[in-house]
Amino acid sequence: MKSFMSFILLIAGGFLALLLVMYLFQDRLLFMPSSGMVHTPDSFGITAEDFWVETGDGVQIHGWYFPNDNSEQVIVLSHGNAGNISYRITIAETLLETGAAVLMYDYRGYGKSEGSPNEKGLYKDIEAVVAGLKNGKEYKEENIFMYGRSLGGAVAAYAATQYNLGGLVLDSAFRNLRTMIRDVYPFVPTALARYTFPTDEYLKELENIPVIIMHSPNDEIVGFHNGEYLFDVANEPKQFVELRGGHNNNFFESSELIKESWRDLLESAKESRASN
Repeated sequence: MKSFMSFILLIAGGFLALLLVMYLFQDRLLFMPSSGMVHTPDSFGITAEDFWVETGDGVQIHGWYFPNDNSEQVIVLSHGNAGNISYRITIAETLLETGAAVLMYDYRGYGKSEGSPNEKGLYKDIEAVVAGLKNGKEYKEENIFMYGRSLGGAVAAYAATQYNLGGLVLDSAFRNLRTMIRDVYPFVPTALARYTFPTDEYLKELENIPVIIMHSPNDEIVGFHNGEYLFDVANEPKQFVELRGGHNNNFFESSELIKESWRDLLESAKESRASN
């Protein structure tokens, strides 16, 4: 009996130690930035400008701005939790085919951007990006469209609550961070999460902004139920687009569908403004 109790205490101690490690190092589990730039727009033969803005707390944020002189609209990509924008130039290339300009930026701590990532910081980053587009590039808020993929869904949705944007597209986004923890680490108490990233709560706040929820039933990281839930809580006008492929390759397997959905959204926004 004594040896059995010792075994139980050993298991409990190990479990508590694991929880402590996950709590202390959850930044490293959530944010996986890379500072090395593996590609450039030039290597793809695409014209782009370096885009630098300073956040409200003094952090320099870097991005690439892909201009389109024939359009007043711009798509802003808030990417997932790993890598940096140099891994995603093909996404910009595809989005340019919608007829809009494109801005890809790196969160603090990613790519060439300064600082270290955290939830409040990422919100400050997108605020600085919008300010840069408005003041530096002279875009009107209604011509700025947010595209949030995975973790970036929460950032894009937050931005939509702060500005009168033209539209919001969430691709493979999760409901909130605690739901993700419950799905991925069911043995971890969600109360240990230091961040929330409440995409669902931001969506509930939105009114009179077109919202598109994109998700694949084959997403092995952010379960399909996340997309279904986000669509349910979003207000009209809204649309659900079912993608193909897994979490990390659905953009490429569904690029034509994504491109067509974006074209429809941008054209609808033009028509809506023309009629008003």
